[in-house]
Amino acid sequence: MLDFAKDKKLWDRVRESDDFARHRQEIEVLYKKAFTEEPRVHSVREILSGGNEDNVWHVQLTQLESAALMALIYPDNDEYYQSLLNIVWTYCNDYTWAPLGHYNSYYNTTPYDYDPGLIDIFASSIAFALAEIKNLFSDRFPKLIKDRISAELKRRTFDPFLTRTYFWEKHPNNWAAVCAGGVGGAMMYECPEIFLEQRERLDSVMQVYLDSYADDGVCVEGAGYWGFGFGFFTSYAMLEKELTNGEVDWFKNEKVKEIATFMQKTFLQKDVIVSFSDCAGKEKYRLGLTHMLRGIYGDTVEKLPLNSARIAESNTHFNFLLRSVIYFNPDFVAEDIQSNVTYHMKDSAYFVKRTDFYGFACKGGNNGESHNHNDVGSFILARNNQQILCDLGAGPYEDGYHTERRYTFFNPSSYSHNIPFFDGIGQDGVRRDNVYLDYDEKNSSVYMDFTNGYGLDYLKKAERKFVFGDDTIEMTDNFTLTKESKITERFVSTIEPRIADGKVIIDDTALVCENDITPQISVKELKYHAEPGTYKAYLIDYVLNDGQTEFKIRFDTPKK
Repeated sequence: MLDFAKDKKLWDRVRESDDFARHRQEIEVLYKKAFTEEPRVHSVREILSGGNEDNVWHVQLTQLESAALMALIYPDNDEYYQSLLNIVWTYCNDYTWAPLGHYNSYYNTTPYDYDPGLIDIFASSIAFALAEIKNLFSDRFPKLIKDRISAELKRRTFDPFLTRTYFWEKHPNNWAAVCAGGVGGAMMYECPEIFLEQRERLDSVMQVYLDSYADDGVCVEGAGYWGFGFGFFTSYAMLEKELTNGEVDWFKNEKVKEIATFMQKTFLQKDVIVSFSDCAGKEKYRLGLTHMLRGIYGDTVEKLPLNSARIAESNTHFNFLLRSVIYFNPDFVAEDIQSNVTYHMKDSAYFVKRTDFYGFACKGGNNGESHNHNDVGSFILARNNQQILCDLGAGPYEDGYHTERRYTFFNPSSYSHNIPFFDGIGQDGVRRDNVYLDYDEKNSSVYMDFTNGYGLDYLKKAERKFVFGDDTIEMTDNFTLTKESKITERFVSTIEPRIADGKVIIDDTALVCENDITPQISVKELKYHAEPGTYKAYLIDYVLNDGQTEFKIRFDTPKK
Protein backbone atom coordinates (compact mmCIF):
# COMPACT_ATOMS: atom_id res chain seq x y z
CA MET A 1 0.00 0.00 0.00
CA LEU A 2 1.27 3.42 -1.00
CA ASP A 3 4.52 1.74 -2.03
CA PHE A 4 5.74 4.74 -4.03
CA ALA A 5 5.91 6.69 -0.76
CA LYS A 6 8.60 4.25 0.44
CA ASP A 7 10.79 4.84 -2.59
CA LYS A 8 14.21 6.12 -1.48
CA LYS A 9 14.49 8.19 -4.66
CA LEU A 10 11.36 10.14 -3.71
CA TRP A 11 12.81 11.14 -0.36
CA ASP A 12 16.20 11.91 -1.90
CA ARG A 13 14.40 14.37 -4.17
CA VAL A 14 12.45 15.87 -1.27
CA ARG A 15 15.70 16.33 0.64
CA GLU A 16 17.76 17.78 -2.20
CA SER A 17 15.51 19.49 -4.75
CA ASP A 18 14.84 23.23 -4.66
CA ASP A 19 11.22 22.40 -5.53
CA PHE A 20 10.79 21.14 -1.96
CA ALA A 21 12.64 23.98 -0.22
CA ARG A 22 9.47 25.41 1.32
CA HIS A 23 8.37 21.96 2.48
CA ARG A 24 11.68 21.32 4.24
CA GLN A 25 11.73 24.73 5.87
CA GLU A 26 8.16 24.62 7.16
CA ILE A 27 8.39 21.06 8.42
CA GLU A 28 11.63 21.79 10.28
CA VAL A 29 10.11 24.89 11.90
CA LEU A 30 7.08 22.81 12.87
CA TYR A 31 9.32 20.13 14.36
CA LYS A 32 11.42 22.55 16.42
CA LYS A 33 8.34 24.29 17.78
CA ALA A 34 6.66 20.99 18.67
CA PHE A 35 9.66 19.48 20.40
CA THR A 36 10.41 22.31 22.79
CA GLU A 37 9.04 19.75 25.24
CA GLU A 38 9.25 15.98 25.42
CA PRO A 39 6.28 13.85 24.33
CA ARG A 40 4.00 13.06 27.25
CA VAL A 41 0.62 11.51 27.93
CA HIS A 42 -2.31 13.34 29.49
CA SER A 43 -1.85 14.00 33.18
CA VAL A 44 -4.21 12.72 35.88
CA ARG A 45 -5.31 16.32 36.44
CA GLU A 46 -6.36 16.66 32.82
CA ILE A 47 -8.21 13.34 32.88
CA LEU A 48 -10.08 14.21 36.07
CA SER A 49 -11.01 17.67 34.81
CA GLY A 50 -12.27 16.30 31.52
CA GLY A 51 -10.45 19.10 29.76
CA ASN A 52 -7.12 19.62 28.09
CA GLU A 53 -5.60 22.39 30.16
CA ASP A 54 -2.03 22.01 28.97
CA ASN A 55 -2.86 21.67 25.28
CA VAL A 56 -1.25 18.23 25.25
CA TRP A 57 -3.59 17.03 22.55
CA HIS A 58 -2.44 19.57 19.96
CA VAL A 59 1.22 19.21 20.87
CA GLN A 60 0.99 15.44 20.36
CA LEU A 61 -0.53 15.83 16.89
CA THR A 62 2.18 18.24 15.82
CA GLN A 63 4.96 16.09 17.26
CA LEU A 64 3.71 13.00 15.44
CA GLU A 65 3.35 14.58 12.00
CA SER A 66 6.58 16.61 12.11
CA ALA A 67 8.80 13.86 13.55
CA ALA A 68 7.57 11.33 11.01
CA LEU A 69 8.20 13.64 8.06
CA MET A 70 11.62 14.74 9.31
CA ALA A 71 12.61 11.09 9.80
CA LEU A 72 11.49 10.30 6.25
CA ILE A 73 13.32 13.26 4.72
CA TYR A 74 16.48 12.78 6.82
CA PRO A 75 16.77 9.01 7.45
CA ASP A 76 20.34 9.28 8.79
CA ASN A 77 19.43 11.79 11.50
CA ASP A 78 18.93 9.77 14.69
CA GLU A 79 17.34 12.67 16.58
CA TYR A 80 14.32 12.71 14.29
CA TYR A 81 13.99 8.94 14.39
CA GLN A 82 14.18 8.79 18.20
CA SER A 83 11.64 11.62 18.46
CA LEU A 84 9.29 9.63 16.27
CA LEU A 85 9.71 6.48 18.35
CA ASN A 86 9.01 8.45 21.52
CA ILE A 87 5.80 10.07 20.29
CA VAL A 88 4.52 6.79 18.82
CA TRP A 89 5.18 5.07 22.16
CA THR A 90 3.46 7.96 23.94
CA TYR A 91 0.32 7.49 21.86
CA CYS A 92 0.34 3.79 22.60
CA ASN A 93 0.47 4.57 26.34
CA ASP A 94 -2.04 7.43 26.43
CA TYR A 95 -5.36 7.13 28.24
CA THR A 96 -7.42 8.05 25.20
CA TRP A 97 -7.01 8.96 21.55
CA ALA A 98 -10.19 11.04 21.59
CA PRO A 99 -10.09 14.60 22.96
CA LEU A 100 -11.58 14.55 26.41
CA GLY A 101 -14.24 17.07 25.46
CA HIS A 102 -15.66 14.64 22.90
CA TYR A 103 -16.53 12.15 25.65
CA ASN A 104 -19.37 14.40 26.74
CA SER A 105 -20.14 16.42 23.63
CA TYR A 106 -20.72 13.52 21.26
CA TYR A 107 -20.99 10.36 23.35
CA ASN A 108 -22.84 11.50 26.48
CA THR A 109 -20.25 9.96 28.73
CA THR A 110 -17.29 11.27 30.73
CA PRO A 111 -13.56 10.48 30.91
CA TYR A 112 -14.36 8.56 34.13
CA ASP A 113 -16.10 5.99 31.93
CA TYR A 114 -12.93 4.57 30.43
CA ASP A 115 -13.63 3.63 26.84
CA PRO A 116 -10.59 2.79 24.70
CA GLY A 117 -12.98 2.12 21.81
CA LEU A 118 -14.42 5.63 21.69
CA ILE A 119 -13.85 6.44 18.01
CA ASP A 120 -14.23 10.05 16.94
CA ILE A 121 -12.62 12.19 14.25
CA PHE A 122 -9.33 12.37 16.17
CA ALA A 123 -9.09 8.79 17.40
CA SER A 124 -9.73 7.52 13.87
CA SER A 125 -7.15 9.92 12.46
CA ILE A 126 -4.53 8.72 14.95
CA ALA A 127 -5.29 5.10 14.11
CA PHE A 128 -4.81 5.88 10.43
CA ALA A 129 -1.58 7.80 11.14
CA LEU A 130 -0.03 5.05 13.25
CA ALA A 131 -0.92 2.37 10.69
CA GLU A 132 0.49 4.48 7.86
CA ILE A 133 3.65 5.36 9.78
CA LYS A 134 4.18 1.69 10.67
CA ASN A 135 3.92 0.87 6.97
CA LEU A 136 6.35 3.60 5.90
CA PHE A 137 8.88 2.62 8.59
CA SER A 138 8.34 -1.14 8.35
CA ASP A 139 12.04 -1.75 7.66
CA ARG A 140 13.27 0.62 10.38
CA PHE A 141 10.98 0.19 13.38
CA PRO A 142 11.95 -2.45 15.96
CA LYS A 143 9.58 -5.37 16.36
CA LEU A 144 8.45 -4.12 19.78
CA ILE A 145 7.17 -0.83 18.32
CA LYS A 146 5.40 -2.54 15.42
CA ASP A 147 3.79 -5.12 17.70
CA ARG A 148 2.64 -2.43 20.12
CA ILE A 149 1.07 -0.35 17.33
CA SER A 150 -0.75 -3.43 16.09
CA ALA A 151 -2.02 -4.29 19.58
CA GLU A 152 -3.30 -0.77 20.23
CA LEU A 153 -4.99 -0.54 16.84
CA LYS A 154 -6.77 -3.81 17.54
CA ARG A 155 -7.81 -2.78 21.07
CA ARG A 156 -8.81 0.82 20.39
CA THR A 157 -10.06 0.70 16.81
CA PHE A 158 -10.69 -2.63 15.09
CA ASP A 159 -12.33 -4.67 17.86
CA PRO A 160 -14.65 -1.82 18.90
CA PHE A 161 -15.65 -1.14 15.29
CA LEU A 162 -16.47 -4.80 14.74
CA THR A 163 -18.64 -5.07 17.85
CA ARG A 164 -20.61 -1.80 17.95
CA THR A 165 -22.02 0.97 15.80
CA TYR A 166 -21.29 4.68 15.95
CA PHE A 167 -23.48 7.74 15.39
CA TRP A 168 -21.17 9.05 12.68
CA GLU A 169 -22.05 6.13 10.42
CA LYS A 170 -25.27 7.98 9.60
CA HIS A 171 -24.03 11.54 10.22
CA PRO A 172 -24.04 13.51 6.93
CA ASN A 173 -21.01 15.76 7.29
CA ASN A 174 -17.22 15.59 7.66
CA TRP A 175 -17.44 13.19 10.62
CA ALA A 176 -18.60 10.37 8.34
CA ALA A 177 -15.64 10.76 5.99
CA VAL A 178 -12.99 11.30 8.65
CA CYS A 179 -14.07 8.50 10.95
CA ALA A 180 -14.71 5.93 8.21
CA GLY A 181 -11.60 7.10 6.36
CA GLY A 182 -9.42 6.75 9.44
CA VAL A 183 -10.78 3.37 10.49
CA GLY A 184 -10.85 2.03 6.93
CA GLY A 185 -7.42 3.38 6.07
CA ALA A 186 -5.89 1.79 9.17
CA MET A 187 -7.58 -1.52 8.35
CA MET A 188 -6.30 -1.52 4.78
CA TYR A 189 -2.73 -1.24 6.07
CA GLU A 190 -2.99 -3.46 9.11
CA CYS A 191 -5.58 -6.13 8.34
CA PRO A 192 -6.78 -5.89 4.72
CA GLU A 193 -8.73 -9.13 5.02
CA ILE A 194 -10.90 -7.57 7.75
CA PHE A 195 -11.30 -4.41 5.67
CA LEU A 196 -12.63 -6.45 2.76
CA GLU A 197 -15.15 -8.06 5.10
CA GLN A 198 -16.19 -4.61 6.37
CA ARG A 199 -15.87 -2.78 3.07
CA GLU A 200 -19.59 -2.59 2.38
CA ARG A 201 -20.22 -1.03 5.79
CA LEU A 202 -17.40 1.49 5.45
CA ASP A 203 -18.30 2.33 1.87
CA SER A 204 -21.87 3.00 2.96
CA VAL A 205 -20.57 5.57 5.48
CA MET A 206 -18.62 7.22 2.69
CA GLN A 207 -21.82 7.35 0.67
CA VAL A 208 -23.52 9.09 3.61
CA TYR A 209 -20.75 11.68 3.37
CA LEU A 210 -21.16 12.16 -0.39
CA ASP A 211 -24.94 12.40 0.01
CA SER A 212 -24.41 15.43 2.27
CA TYR A 213 -23.35 17.33 -0.87
CA ALA A 214 -25.69 18.62 -3.52
CA ASP A 215 -24.82 17.83 -7.13
CA ASP A 216 -22.95 21.15 -7.47
CA GLY A 217 -20.27 19.91 -5.05
CA VAL A 218 -20.53 22.78 -2.54
CA CYS A 219 -19.40 22.06 1.01
CA VAL A 220 -21.91 24.05 3.07
CA GLU A 221 -19.90 23.32 6.24
CA GLY A 222 -17.21 25.71 5.03
CA ALA A 223 -14.11 25.52 2.87
CA GLY A 224 -11.92 24.22 5.69
CA TYR A 225 -14.26 21.30 6.29
CA TRP A 226 -14.12 20.49 2.59
CA GLY A 227 -10.36 19.98 2.97
CA PHE A 228 -10.83 17.99 6.18
CA GLY A 229 -13.64 15.66 5.13
CA PHE A 230 -12.81 15.34 1.45
CA GLY A 231 -9.14 14.93 2.34
CA PHE A 232 -9.92 11.81 4.37
CA PHE A 233 -12.39 10.59 1.75
CA THR A 234 -9.82 10.79 -1.05
CA SER A 235 -7.08 9.17 1.05
CA TYR A 236 -9.45 6.27 1.73
CA ALA A 237 -10.58 6.14 -1.91
CA MET A 238 -7.02 6.01 -3.25
CA LEU A 239 -6.06 3.17 -0.90
CA GLU A 240 -9.24 1.24 -1.63
CA LYS A 241 -8.66 1.57 -5.37
CA GLU A 242 -5.15 0.16 -4.90
CA LEU A 243 -6.26 -2.63 -2.60
CA THR A 244 -9.03 -3.77 -4.97
CA ASN A 245 -6.84 -3.43 -8.09
CA GLY A 246 -9.11 -0.71 -9.45
CA GLU A 247 -12.34 -2.64 -8.94
CA VAL A 248 -13.57 0.10 -6.60
CA ASP A 249 -12.88 3.56 -8.02
CA TRP A 250 -14.76 6.38 -6.34
CA PHE A 251 -13.10 8.90 -8.65
CA LYS A 252 -15.28 7.79 -11.57
CA ASN A 253 -18.29 9.13 -9.67
CA GLU A 254 -19.46 12.42 -11.25
CA LYS A 255 -20.34 13.93 -7.89
CA VAL A 256 -16.84 13.20 -6.56
CA LYS A 257 -15.43 14.99 -9.61
CA GLU A 258 -17.68 17.98 -8.95
CA ILE A 259 -16.74 18.10 -5.26
CA ALA A 260 -13.08 18.06 -6.32
CA THR A 261 -13.55 21.47 -7.98
CA PHE A 262 -15.09 23.20 -4.96
CA MET A 263 -11.98 24.75 -3.42
CA GLN A 264 -10.88 26.56 -6.58
CA LYS A 265 -14.34 28.19 -6.73
CA THR A 266 -13.97 29.64 -3.24
CA PHE A 267 -11.08 31.93 -4.10
CA LEU A 268 -12.08 35.58 -4.29
CA GLN A 269 -8.54 36.85 -4.69
CA LYS A 270 -5.10 35.28 -4.33
CA ASP A 271 -5.12 35.27 -0.54
CA VAL A 272 -8.86 35.49 0.11
CA ILE A 273 -11.42 32.72 0.06
CA VAL A 274 -15.14 32.46 0.73
CA SER A 275 -15.44 32.07 4.50
CA PHE A 276 -19.11 31.12 4.80
CA SER A 277 -20.18 28.82 7.68
CA ASP A 278 -17.58 27.52 10.14
CA CYS A 279 -14.59 28.37 7.97
CA ALA A 280 -11.44 29.93 9.37
CA GLY A 281 -11.14 33.50 8.17
CA LYS A 282 -7.65 32.86 6.79
CA GLU A 283 -8.28 29.44 5.28
CA LYS A 284 -5.87 27.99 2.70
CA TYR A 285 -6.17 25.00 0.40
CA ARG A 286 -4.59 21.64 1.22
CA LEU A 287 -1.68 21.24 -1.16
CA GLY A 288 -1.51 17.44 -1.26
CA LEU A 289 -5.24 17.06 -1.72
CA THR A 290 -5.40 19.54 -4.59
CA HIS A 291 -2.39 18.08 -6.40
CA MET A 292 -3.69 14.54 -5.92
CA LEU A 293 -6.98 15.62 -7.48
CA ARG A 294 -5.30 17.39 -10.39
CA GLY A 295 -3.30 14.24 -11.04
CA ILE A 296 -6.61 12.38 -11.37
CA TYR A 297 -8.80 14.95 -13.15
CA GLY A 298 -6.27 17.04 -15.06
CA ASP A 299 -7.25 20.59 -16.00
CA THR A 300 -10.69 20.19 -14.40
CA VAL A 301 -8.89 20.95 -11.14
CA GLU A 302 -7.29 24.37 -11.52
CA LYS A 303 -3.71 25.21 -10.68
CA LEU A 304 -3.49 27.39 -7.58
CA PRO A 305 -0.70 29.59 -6.13
CA LEU A 306 1.72 27.88 -3.76
CA ASN A 307 1.60 30.70 -1.22
CA SER A 308 -2.16 30.10 -0.86
CA ALA A 309 -1.57 26.51 0.24
CA ARG A 310 -1.41 24.67 3.54
CA ILE A 311 1.75 22.59 3.80
CA ALA A 312 3.01 22.22 7.35
CA GLU A 313 0.83 23.48 10.17
CA SER A 314 0.30 22.78 13.83
CA ASN A 315 -2.52 20.55 15.06
CA THR A 316 -3.19 18.96 11.70
CA HIS A 317 -3.28 15.29 10.74
CA PHE A 318 -0.41 13.16 9.50
CA ASN A 319 -2.07 12.05 6.27
CA PHE A 320 -2.40 15.67 5.12
CA LEU A 321 1.25 16.57 5.72
CA LEU A 322 2.45 13.34 4.14
CA ARG A 323 0.34 13.91 1.04
CA SER A 324 1.47 17.52 0.76
CA VAL A 325 4.91 16.04 0.11
CA ILE A 326 4.29 12.85 -1.86
CA TYR A 327 1.68 14.31 -4.24
CA PHE A 328 3.33 17.70 -4.69
CA ASN A 329 4.00 18.53 -8.33
CA PRO A 330 5.65 21.88 -9.13
CA ASP A 331 3.97 21.80 -12.56
CA PHE A 332 0.61 22.08 -10.78
CA VAL A 333 1.42 25.50 -9.29
CA ALA A 334 0.08 28.77 -10.71
CA GLU A 335 1.38 32.29 -10.21
CA ASP A 336 -2.13 33.59 -9.52
CA ILE A 337 -5.73 32.45 -9.51
CA GLN A 338 -7.81 32.71 -12.67
CA SER A 339 -9.46 36.11 -13.07
CA ASN A 340 -12.71 37.17 -14.70
CA VAL A 341 -14.64 34.02 -13.88
CA THR A 342 -18.12 33.42 -12.51
CA TYR A 343 -19.41 30.36 -10.70
CA HIS A 344 -23.13 29.85 -10.14
CA MET A 345 -23.57 26.82 -7.90
CA LYS A 346 -27.31 26.45 -8.29
CA ASP A 347 -28.17 23.57 -5.99
CA SER A 348 -26.54 25.11 -2.91
CA ALA A 349 -27.29 28.70 -3.96
CA TYR A 350 -23.68 29.90 -3.94
CA PHE A 351 -22.44 32.55 -6.34
CA VAL A 352 -18.81 33.66 -6.83
CA LYS A 353 -17.51 36.32 -9.22
CA ARG A 354 -13.93 37.48 -9.77
CA THR A 355 -13.00 40.52 -11.84
CA ASP A 356 -9.69 42.33 -12.18
CA PHE A 357 -10.83 44.72 -9.44
CA TYR A 358 -12.77 42.70 -6.88
CA GLY A 359 -13.91 39.29 -5.75
CA PHE A 360 -17.49 38.75 -4.69
CA ALA A 361 -19.54 35.92 -3.21
CA CYS A 362 -23.12 35.64 -1.98
CA LYS A 363 -25.28 32.79 -0.75
CA GLY A 364 -28.85 31.71 -0.33
CA GLY A 365 -29.39 28.26 1.13
CA ASN A 366 -31.13 27.74 4.46
CA ASN A 367 -30.44 27.98 8.16
CA GLY A 368 -30.37 24.25 8.77
CA GLU A 369 -27.06 23.55 7.06
CA SER A 370 -24.27 21.64 8.77
CA HIS A 371 -22.14 24.13 10.74
CA ASN A 372 -24.83 26.66 9.90
CA HIS A 373 -24.56 30.40 10.32
CA ASN A 374 -27.68 32.55 10.15
CA ASP A 375 -26.52 34.10 6.90
CA VAL A 376 -29.10 33.52 4.16
CA GLY A 377 -28.69 36.40 1.70
CA SER A 378 -25.26 37.45 2.96
CA PHE A 379 -22.23 38.32 0.82
CA ILE A 380 -18.49 39.01 0.85
CA LEU A 381 -16.60 41.70 -1.06
CA ALA A 382 -12.83 41.28 -1.49
CA ARG A 383 -10.35 43.84 -2.74
CA ASN A 384 -6.57 44.27 -2.54
CA ASN A 385 -6.16 40.70 -1.21
CA GLN A 386 -8.40 41.23 1.80
CA GLN A 387 -12.05 41.03 2.69
CA ILE A 388 -13.51 44.53 2.60
CA LEU A 389 -17.02 43.47 3.64
CA CYS A 390 -16.58 40.27 5.58
CA ASP A 391 -17.90 36.98 6.59
CA LEU A 392 -16.00 36.48 9.84
CA GLY A 393 -16.24 32.70 9.59
CA ALA A 394 -16.07 30.43 12.62
CA GLY A 395 -15.78 31.73 16.13
CA PRO A 396 -13.82 29.93 18.85
CA TYR A 397 -15.29 26.49 19.54
CA GLU A 398 -16.19 27.37 23.11
CA ASP A 399 -18.47 25.40 25.39
CA GLY A 400 -21.99 25.52 23.94
CA TYR A 401 -20.97 26.58 20.42
CA HIS A 402 -22.28 23.33 18.91
CA THR A 403 -25.44 23.17 21.04
CA GLU A 404 -28.84 24.83 21.06
CA ARG A 405 -27.03 27.95 22.36
CA ARG A 406 -25.12 28.27 19.08
CA TYR A 407 -26.72 31.51 17.92
CA THR A 408 -26.02 33.30 21.18
CA PHE A 409 -22.42 33.38 19.92
CA PHE A 410 -21.65 36.33 17.67
CA ASN A 411 -19.98 34.63 14.70
CA PRO A 412 -22.76 32.19 13.76
CA SER A 413 -25.52 34.69 14.55
CA SER A 414 -27.16 37.06 12.06
CA TYR A 415 -25.45 40.02 13.61
CA SER A 416 -22.00 39.20 12.24
CA HIS A 417 -23.19 39.07 8.63
CA ASN A 418 -23.98 41.51 5.84
CA ILE A 419 -27.74 41.21 6.06
CA PRO A 420 -30.62 43.28 7.48
CA PHE A 421 -32.51 42.80 10.70
CA PHE A 422 -35.92 44.05 11.75
CA ASP A 423 -36.68 45.70 15.11
CA GLY A 424 -33.33 44.29 16.19
CA ILE A 425 -34.38 40.75 15.26
CA GLY A 426 -32.18 38.72 12.93
CA GLN A 427 -32.49 35.31 11.34
CA ASP A 428 -33.53 32.57 13.73
CA GLY A 429 -31.64 29.40 12.84
CA VAL A 430 -34.76 27.55 11.66
CA ARG A 431 -34.55 25.51 8.48
CA ARG A 432 -37.14 26.50 5.91
CA ASP A 433 -37.37 26.08 2.15
CA ASN A 434 -34.10 26.71 0.36
CA VAL A 435 -33.43 30.22 -0.89
CA TYR A 436 -32.14 30.02 -4.47
CA LEU A 437 -30.13 32.51 -6.49
CA ASP A 438 -31.33 33.68 -9.87
CA TYR A 439 -28.27 34.60 -11.93
CA ASP A 440 -28.95 36.71 -15.02
CA GLU A 441 -25.77 36.32 -17.04
CA LYS A 442 -26.88 38.70 -19.81
CA ASN A 443 -27.50 41.58 -17.39
CA SER A 444 -24.78 40.50 -14.96
CA SER A 445 -27.03 40.43 -11.92
CA VAL A 446 -28.08 38.14 -9.08
CA TYR A 447 -31.49 38.17 -7.44
CA MET A 448 -32.80 36.31 -4.41
CA ASP A 449 -35.90 36.33 -2.25
CA PHE A 450 -34.42 35.60 1.19
CA THR A 451 -37.59 35.98 3.26
CA ASN A 452 -37.24 32.37 4.41
CA GLY A 453 -34.17 33.25 6.42
CA TYR A 454 -36.42 35.00 8.94
CA GLY A 455 -39.23 33.82 11.16
CA LEU A 456 -41.16 37.10 11.28
CA ASP A 457 -44.86 36.86 10.42
CA TYR A 458 -44.98 40.55 9.46
CA LEU A 459 -42.11 40.22 6.97
CA LYS A 460 -43.85 39.09 3.80
CA LYS A 461 -40.94 39.58 1.43
CA ALA A 462 -37.24 40.39 1.60
CA GLU A 463 -35.61 40.72 -1.82
CA ARG A 464 -31.99 41.45 -2.66
CA LYS A 465 -30.45 42.20 -6.03
CA PHE A 466 -26.82 42.73 -7.04
CA VAL A 467 -25.87 44.29 -10.38
CA PHE A 468 -22.20 43.90 -11.34
CA GLY A 469 -19.95 46.25 -13.27
CA ASP A 470 -16.24 45.81 -13.90
CA ASP A 471 -15.30 47.87 -10.86
CA THR A 472 -18.60 48.50 -9.10
CA ILE A 473 -21.49 46.58 -7.55
CA GLU A 474 -24.96 47.97 -6.94
CA MET A 475 -27.11 46.37 -4.27
CA THR A 476 -30.84 46.97 -3.86
CA ASP A 477 -33.00 45.54 -1.06
CA ASN A 478 -36.80 45.69 -1.09
CA PHE A 479 -39.04 44.71 1.81
CA THR A 480 -42.76 44.08 2.11
CA LEU A 481 -44.11 44.26 5.67
CA THR A 482 -47.56 44.29 7.24
CA LYS A 483 -46.48 46.64 9.99
CA GLU A 484 -43.95 49.40 10.30
CA SER A 485 -40.57 48.12 11.40
CA LYS A 486 -37.19 49.56 12.27
CA ILE A 487 -35.02 48.13 9.49
CA THR A 488 -31.25 48.04 9.98
CA GLU A 489 -28.89 47.16 7.13
CA ARG A 490 -25.64 45.85 8.55
CA PHE A 491 -22.23 45.60 6.93
CA VAL A 492 -19.20 44.08 8.64
CA SER A 493 -15.50 44.73 8.14
CA THR A 494 -12.27 43.99 9.97
CA ILE A 495 -10.73 47.12 8.41
CA GLU A 496 -11.46 50.36 10.22
CA PRO A 497 -13.82 52.46 8.10
CA ARG A 498 -13.85 56.23 7.77
CA ILE A 499 -16.50 58.63 6.56
CA ALA A 500 -15.65 61.18 3.87
CA ASP A 501 -18.00 63.23 1.68
CA GLY A 502 -20.96 61.21 2.91
CA LYS A 503 -19.35 57.93 1.90
CA VAL A 504 -17.98 55.13 4.03
CA ILE A 505 -14.43 54.36 2.90
CA ILE A 506 -12.89 50.97 3.68
CA ASP A 507 -9.34 50.80 2.38
CA ASP A 508 -9.91 52.24 -1.10
CA THR A 509 -13.47 50.94 -1.54
CA ALA A 510 -16.35 53.39 -1.17
CA LEU A 511 -19.81 52.52 0.13
CA VAL A 512 -22.17 55.01 -1.50
CA CYS A 513 -25.66 54.89 -0.02
CA GLU A 514 -28.43 56.30 -2.20
CA ASN A 515 -30.78 56.62 0.78
CA ASP A 516 -30.37 59.76 2.87
CA ILE A 517 -28.92 57.90 5.87
CA THR A 518 -25.90 58.56 8.07
CA PRO A 519 -24.38 55.22 9.05
CA GLN A 520 -23.70 54.27 12.65
CA ILE A 521 -20.35 52.55 13.25
CA SER A 522 -19.56 50.42 16.30
CA VAL A 523 -16.67 48.12 17.18
CA LYS A 524 -16.69 44.61 18.61
CA GLU A 525 -13.59 42.79 19.85
CA LEU A 526 -13.56 39.09 19.02
CA LYS A 527 -11.37 36.06 19.59
CA TYR A 528 -9.84 34.20 16.67
CA HIS A 529 -11.23 30.78 15.80
CA ALA A 530 -8.16 28.64 16.44
CA GLU A 531 -5.29 30.93 17.30
CA PRO A 532 -4.44 33.19 20.23
CA GLY A 533 -5.29 36.86 20.33
CA THR A 534 -8.19 39.06 19.38
CA TYR A 535 -9.27 41.24 16.47
CA LYS A 536 -11.78 44.01 15.88
CA ALA A 537 -14.92 43.82 13.79
CA TYR A 538 -16.44 47.11 12.65
CA LEU A 539 -20.23 47.07 12.37
CA ILE A 540 -21.60 49.60 9.89
CA ASP A 541 -25.35 50.07 10.34
CA TYR A 542 -27.71 51.99 8.09
CA VAL A 543 -31.03 52.45 9.91
CA LEU A 544 -33.76 53.13 7.38
CA ASN A 545 -36.00 56.13 7.93
CA ASP A 546 -39.57 55.53 9.02
CA GLY A 547 -41.61 54.02 6.25
CA GLN A 548 -38.66 53.27 3.98
CA THR A 549 -38.81 49.77 2.48
CA GLU A 550 -36.14 50.11 -0.20
CA PHE A 551 -32.41 50.39 0.37
CA LYS A 552 -29.83 51.10 -2.31
CA ILE A 553 -26.06 51.13 -1.96
CA ARG A 554 -23.13 51.01 -4.35
CA PHE A 555 -19.69 49.56 -3.75
CA ASP A 556 -17.02 51.34 -5.80
CA THR A 557 -13.69 49.56 -6.30
CA PRO A 558 -11.57 52.03 -8.29
CA LYS A 559 -9.58 50.91 -11.28
CA LYS A 560 -5.84 51.11 -10.83
